[in-house]
Amino acid sequence: MPANLLIIGAGGFGRELYAASLECRGCGSDFVPCGFLDARAGALDGFSGYPPVLGSPETYAPRGNDVFAVALGSVEARRRCAETLSAKGARFIALVHGRANVGFNVEIGPGSYIAPGVSLTADVRIGAHVDVFHNTSVGHDTVIGDFAHIYAQCAIGGGVKVGKGARIFPGSTIVPRIKIGDGATVGAGSAVFLDVRDGETVMGNPAAPIE
Repeated sequence: MPANLLIIGAGGFGRELYAASLECRGCGSDFVPCGFLDARAGALDGFSGYPPVLGSPETYAPRGNDVFAVALGSVEARRRCAETLSAKGARFIALVHGRANVGFNVEIGPGSYIAPGVSLTADVRIGAHVDVFHNTSVGHDTVIGDFAHIYAQCAIGGGVKVGKGARIFPGSTIVPRIKIGDGATVGAGSAVFLDVRDGETVMGNPAAPIE
């Protein structure tokens, strides 16, 4: 019997993730998307065709056949919701779109989302609750830490280390063997040639720290 997938967050990202989940591997056999969790009961007002908001992530009690995915853009909000539900015994699953290219020896942690057009080459390690968005390429031996957020059309070279909770905005290029620190931010369209420290924000080509 397929599991019931609940998506945490019924905003734009949640609606996007619902549509993608219908084309993810295992949909219809391993899981069926059945609803959202959102503190805003009317989050889907004005939108049609979506399953309902079933409650708030803070108060929802997971059932035996439930599985979960988080669709929140804020790293802290994702972490908070994941921890809250995990403490209640919730089980998170990775969602990998059918048009993503997942290479040999790739590991993808629970709660992560791999979008259409993403390429994960060989021996890539994706942590828990990581989002890798459309048409991003991730080179061999790269490690992406828990709760990192990699936006669309990024190019991440081989052997890169992306820290926990880091954010890499659209169109950025990270050259091979660079380290992006925990909680760091890479601005849109940046080209990163040097390591980025924990909590640092860089932008530009070449990327440089900004206040």
